This record gives sequence, C-alpha cells and structure tokens, in this order.
Amino acid sequence: MKKILLLLSLLIISASTLKSQELQIIQGQTYLMDKCGFMEEEDEANNFTSVENWGYSYDSLLVDLNLWGQSPYVKIDSIGLSVQGRPLWQLTISSNPNDITNKRTVFIHARTHPQETEGFWVTEQIINILLSENELGQIIRENCVFYIVPMYNPDGVELGYPRRNANNVDLESNWFTFPNEPEVSALKARFTELMSSPNPIEVELNMHSSSLCKRYFVYHDSAGTSPQFAVMQQNFIEGIRSYYPTGIEPWNYYISWTGGNPMKYPESWFWYYHGESVMALTYEDMYQCSGTGNFNITANAILRGVMDYMNIPTSVDLISLSLPEEFLLEQNYPNPFNPATMIRWQSPVSSWQTIKLYNTLGEEVDTIVDEYLEAGYHSKLYNISSTLPSGVYFYSLQAGNFISAAKKMILLR
Repeated sequence: MKKILLLLSLLIISASTLKSQELQIIQGQTYLMDKCGFMEEEDEANNFTSVENWGYSYDSLLVDLNLWGQSPYVKIDSIGLSVQGRPLWQLTISSNPNDITNKRTVFIHARTHPQETEGFWVTEQIINILLSENELGQIIRENCVFYIVPMYNPDGVELGYPRRNANNVDLESNWFTFPNEPEVSALKARFTELMSSPNPIEVELNMHSSSLCKRYFVYHDSAGTSPQFAVMQQNFIEGIRSYYPTGIEPWNYYISWTGGNPMKYPESWFWYYHGESVMALTYEDMYQCSGTGNFNITANAILRGVMDYMNIPTSVDLISLSLPEEFLLEQNYPNPFNPATMIRWQSPVSSWQTIKLYNTLGEEVDTIVDEYLEAGYHSKLYNISSTLPSGVYFYSLQAGNFISAAKKMILLR
C-alpha cells in the first residue's frame, strides 16, 4: 500500500505548509514527498535511535579507511569537522593522487541520511573498482580524479538519527540557510575550492536510498534548470541505465523541480552558481527492499555512464566485470552484532538461493534468504529475531546445487 498522498490532498494543506514541501512526479503521478521517497511527517516520526548504526558505523569507516589507504592510488584527508568534532574524511583517487594535473574531476558523497546505507554500499563498490587493477579502474585513474566523502553525516550515524545531524538538522536541505551546519559549510567550501581550480567538478553524485524500492536518479525538470540541461540529464541517466537496464529506472521515473529550483539542496547550489557546467544529481538505491543488492553491477553502470558522459573511451566488457566467476558467501559484518548485520554473497548463475541460520546444535532457527536471484553480487541486512538468545550461530548458502561452508556469527544482547 502506498504511504504517500496524491495531489488531491493538497487542497486541504495550508499555503505555509506548501512552501516547505515539494511536488514530485513519479511515474506520471504527482505526490508530496522528499526525493528519498519519504513523506515529511515520516521524516519526523523516524527520528529515533537506531541499533548498531544500520550495520556500518563510524568505526567501520575507520577500518575501511585504513584498508583503502594502503593503495597507492588513494590519498585520505579531512575536509572539516562535524558538529561533534568527527573528521569528514575525503578519499582522493587517481593514478597519482598527489599529482592531478589535467585530470577530469568527479565528486561523490554518501551517508547524508544515516539510515540510507544502500547508497553507501554502491559508493563502496565504486571505490573498489577505482582501486582495482582491472582495465576499467586503470582507464578511469589515468584520466580522472575522484573525490569521495563516504560518510558525510558521521554524528547522525553514531547518534542513530535516520535523517539528521547532531543538531537535529537535515543536511540535505541546509544549503541556502544561514548559518549553514558545519558539515554543509565544509562540503560547500570544498566544492567552491574545486570549482575555482584548474580541474573543476564535472559530475557530482549525491548517494541516497529510497523507500520507493527502485533504483533511480532524481531528474530536475527544465522549469528549475533549463531545456538544455534537461536534455543533458536525460542523456546522462539513460547512458548509465544502458549498462543496467533491468535495474535502474528511466530518466522520467522521478521528476522534481517542476515549480523551479527549490534552493535548498546541494544540486540547487550547483545549478544556481554553476548551471550546466556540472552534472549534479541525486542517486537513489533501494532502501531495505526485497530486491536490494547488486551494488557492484550498479557501481559499474554508474562509472561506465560517467565515463561516456565525459567522452572518455573505455573498452571493457561490462558483463565480465559485473558477474562473479564463482560462488562465495562472505563473513557477516559487523560481527559480533545486535540485532542487525550485513550478509553478502555472490553467485555466477541465476538460481533459487537460500541462506538459513542454525544454532550450535545444527537446528534450523531462521531463514534469512529464500528467493530466485539473478547471477551477481547480493547482500541482505539481516535483523535477527528478538526471541533468539545471545550466542553463536551459523549460516550457509545454497544456490542451485552449490552449498557453501557455514559461517559463524555471534549475537550479543
């Protein structure tokens, strides 16, 4: 059942309320909601404390930063501090991150809304490809510099605020307020610095996740941009979609800015100050949906589409990059956990795939996954039953005739 209001309901909403909200066109229907697929009243109601940072905490990021930092293609620094003093880490990725002369610039930031971890998982796969030794990674590094802020709202992640920072402010819509939140000020200053550099940003992606259970880009109507930029967006989105046509929605799935530039988002800032020179868009992945996953395929499609948009030729076969060559069930993370943990696996063939949970006696206690899935990379954010006690559990994957070795997970209540 849809949880969103149709345009007819606007007749009973006051003019003051309308000023603070936006009309979005989704598959030809008009709704009152934000671009992540949440209604504003849901945003307020969801401001609760989460458990275990939705499966990926600030400490998790610090561990990954240490791993990423071992690559010769990465430089890690901070663009500023959050309200509570946590560094806002930035990855600089290129063939030589200390010499970016004549490199084309792409910027990506994720985890503005802490609960929307799927946008981060896509970003993580983008990082993995950029650091890899495959042909696509090498071509991109030779031609481009990628700046990536993987956790833009660390305080919200640690405090368990689904949509807001430590000051209880939604950073996504803080770009034209005064004063800005510290996180917005830091990112805006970084954008300003890069836009005045010899290598200005050409593509800026704002990575989110949507309750609509679709993968899509938020398209900005010509009423809020220009007819030329509208066509540029259509070509950009369809170019990415051509590499994952069954997974990413067409450009006109979600249309925003039909009433003009709302003057509150990072994309609003880019359009106001830099117009058609920057392809600044929000990407929305599936938010805790049954079809969530294939982050690697999505990341490949985005990178290939961005390279096409920038007229950088690549000769890589997408299929060979996207599909795994063997079955693999990975260790859950975090582990130990309570009550949520991320489970990832891969399958080189399409098949019915099942992951079951067992106790130390070998008794089946839960079914984590049980569905037909396409070949590819998959993940599941698993919330263990509140009736199961602390202890050691095991999980295994069956995909067709393949049965994995069991992995151990530890639940700490």
